[in-house]
Parts: sequence; C-alpha cells; structure tokens
Amino acid sequence: MGNNACGSSPEIIDGIFLVGQAGGIIPDITLDRVVSNYLSLNSSFALNHHYGTIQERLSKDQLTALDSNLTSIFSKRTKVSYGGVGVVALAMSLLLDTLVDGVLGQMDGELMDRYQRIFGPDNTSEISSITREYLRLVPSMVNNSDMMAEITDVYDQKLKHALIKLYESMTIEHRMSTAALKQWINGAAIHLHIRIHGIRLLSVPRGSAESLRLSYRTGLGRLVQLYASYIRRNVKERGPTQDPPFKAGFLITEPNRKVRHRVSHSACQTQGIISAIVSRILAVQNIRATEMFFEEADFMYFMYHKTELDCTPLLDTNITTGS
Repeated sequence: MGNNACGSSPEIIDGIFLVGQAGGIIPDITLDRVVSNYLSLNSSFALNHHYGTIQERLSKDQLTALDSNLTSIFSKRTKVSYGGVGVVALAMSLLLDTLVDGVLGQMDGELMDRYQRIFGPDNTSEISSITREYLRLVPSMVNNSDMMAEITDVYDQKLKHALIKLYESMTIEHRMSTAALKQWINGAAIHLHIRIHGIRLLSVPRGSAESLRLSYRTGLGRLVQLYASYIRRNVKERGPTQDPPFKAGFLITEPNRKVRHRVSHSACQTQGIISAIVSRILAVQNIRATEMFFEEADFMYFMYHKTELDCTPLLDTNITTGS
C-alpha cells in the first residue's frame, strides 16, 4: 500500500510536464525541421512547396513586387546552379523569406526568429553568426562557381573551428548546456553540407565529407550521453505544500530554467516524478532522427546531384528543378 501511495500517476507527470512546456523550460536540442528539410533528398520539394505557400499568401501586387526583387538579384529567366539542393536550397528559402518580409513591411526581427528556431535563443553565437553570414552570401554568388568555391572554403574552415571549440567546451571543459548542444547539432548539420557543396564545386577532396560525417556521428553519440547525464543532474521538482503557509511547487530543468506549479502530490512521489520528467525530456528530443541525419545513406547522392532553380517571375511559373 505504501508503494502505491508513492507511485506517481501519469496524470501528475503530464500535469507537471505541461506546466514546464507552457513555461518554456523544456529543453530542445532537436535538429531544426527547416534544416533537415532543406538538407535532405526532399530539398527540391520543400523549396517548391515553400514557394507555392508564398504565392498563396501574397496579393497580386505583392507578388509583382517580390518578382521584381527576385529578377533584380538573378535576372529574368536565370538558372540558379544547385538551387534546389543542400545549402543553396536552404539559403534560397531564407532569401525568399527576407524578400517576403520586405514586401510585407516586416522588420529583420522576423528573419532573426527563423535563426533562433535553428540555433535556439542564443542565436548570436559564433556558430550562428558564421552560418548566417554564409547563407546570406550564397544567393549573390550562386552562378559564379569560382567565387562560390572560394567563399565556401573560407566559411567551411570558420565553421569547423567554431564547432571544434564548442565541442571541446562541452566535453573537456564540462560546459554542457541545452543551448550549446542545440547550436552544435544544427551547426554540424549545416557544416557537413557546406563541405558537400565544396565537393560539388571540386574545391575539396571527395573523401573529406565522409570523414567529417563520421566525426560528427561519433561526436554526437558522446555529446548525447553527456547531455543525458547533465539533464539527470539538473532536473529538480517539489510539490506544493499541503499545510499553511501554502507555497506553490516548482520544476527546474537546468540552471535558470524554473517554473512554479500547483500539481499536488506527496513528498515520497518526488523522485519518481523527477525520473519520469527526465525520461520525457530525453524522449521529446527525437535523438534518433538526428542520428539518422548523420548516417551514411544518401550522402553520395548529395555530393554529385545537381539541380537548378528557375527564378523566372513568380506570376508566370513555379520553381523548377532538374538534373
């Protein structure tokens, strides 16, 4: 009977976890959906779909303004080399978002929010800044292969060193955090595809992407183990007091991440609740999806596949891709 009284019910765990979600303290180290969509075999489809959504969203006059901006960048009926694949597709999607923001009169903060979704709240980090600089440069040099190769190599090296620095900070200096791991995962994913783009441009050896992929896959495994230990150490919970003076309970997921709650439970249930919350936090990170991103499948395709993006006026045609 005592054991049953100290068992935590799913309703209690759900209630506390939902309070944590509402309070924005549930950690997120996931590979961003935008990154995974554009750095995948479905990149051309994702870009076409995004383009179609924009067409549905804007009025005819707004589409005309957007078309004018596009043609001023790429010239009418210009094909964008590799426009439908990898980092170029990602850069093109962000360019479209920037131009749409301009047409709608929105501020740069809207685009910053997109980078925040990729890199987390600390989107002014070195990794985020390097990535943002590179992706903003891509549209202006897509049809100049020599310039693209040179700039891609420069940012490949910048991002490589920033990622090594962050990795060592988490593993050697024991400065693990959700923010740091979120930046590393998404930065590593983008860096790998910057390297792959360098192979397409014949500026780096073919085998360098595979060695980088293996390095990141191995590094990810170690970081996930360290992160799981970090979460187990930091999650704390206490229920509200049952007697005067009444005090709300609290949930802590990591330093400076705390919410109060009023989900009532006995003190002997606390440890079971903490264990369940830890398991729930780790489960929602979808670690397997991130691992699969760095698996071997489809990487040879990315190295040699070529697509072009048709930037003819939006009112006349959609994005087209082809080998």
